[in-house]
Amino acid sequence: MVYKALKKMEVNTKGLSQKVQSLINDKRELAFKVANLNESLAVATQSLSACQQRLEKVERNILEHRRDLTQTRQRLDMLTTETATMDQLTRQFEEIRTKMRDQEKKVSIVECEIMRLDSRNFGSQIGPQSEGLSSCERRLDRTEHQLALHDIQLAEHDIKVQMLEATSYDGTYLWKIDDWARRFQDSVSNKTPSIYSPPFFIGRFGYKVCARVYPNGDGIGKGTHVSLFFVMMRGEYDALLQWPFRQKVTFRLLDQDHQRDVTDTFRPDPKSSSFRMPTTNMNIASGCPQFILLSDLQQGGYIRNDTIFIKISVDMTGFLGP
Repeated sequence: MVYKALKKMEVNTKGLSQKVQSLINDKRELAFKVANLNESLAVATQSLSACQQRLEKVERNILEHRRDLTQTRQRLDMLTTETATMDQLTRQFEEIRTKMRDQEKKVSIVECEIMRLDSRNFGSQIGPQSEGLSSCERRLDRTEHQLALHDIQLAEHDIKVQMLEATSYDGTYLWKIDDWARRFQDSVSNKTPSIYSPPFFIGRFGYKVCARVYPNGDGIGKGTHVSLFFVMMRGEYDALLQWPFRQKVTFRLLDQDHQRDVTDTFRPDPKSSSFRMPTTNMNIASGCPQFILLSDLQQGGYIRNDTIFIKISVDMTGFLGP
């Protein structure tokens, strides 16, 4: 009897030892899982913090966009008031206004999206939190992509507004060229050999033209002179104008010390294709390949604050508009 009891106790002890060992293994496994969960929680917390920072950045960007939209709209309203009688500009302003309204709608949609993201409960459990973070990051990526597109559109609109503000209709244009040292180096290295001025007009519904400068020269003036040319551009009223173009053109480089301007005048050659009605966006440039020596440009008062001024004047005598 005693032997059987001892045998039974030995069996029970062995079973208990196995259970204890199993519990120890389960404890180790749970400790490992807890460690993994803590690590996941730390990563999720960092991701949440990063998402919140990105949300704040997006919100700041939206505020800046709204300010830019307001300023651009005000400028457009001012320009529309000043040029309300000009059909061509009115159409351009309306197109820009339509784009700006569309852009405002897109920004409003982005704001609503951010409000939903900001109010979203990421949950206290790791699984739902990770899914919420992943969804938040995807939406933030889309939002940042939309804002990048808005930046590009705003830049395009700003360029259009600047061009409209600078437009001249009396055949005279004062061209300010800044950052001259860099532009000269770009011309020397052939990275950007020439620069075009914004377009201007000869008459309200007349010829559309612009100027083109080669800071390091072109043709016989390359490397020794600044070359300056006149360019006929394709305009909306070309069919009503007289061709070839015959008006006298004068270039004037302004001396900012008010000592001695540099001028050159030429009359268009009626036989040159440069002054016939354009069939492409612009004709071949024509003008003064040896407008001013590079050494004279540096010695005079023509460059101040890395900026030069060139005045292009077209003689309106005898001009017959449409």
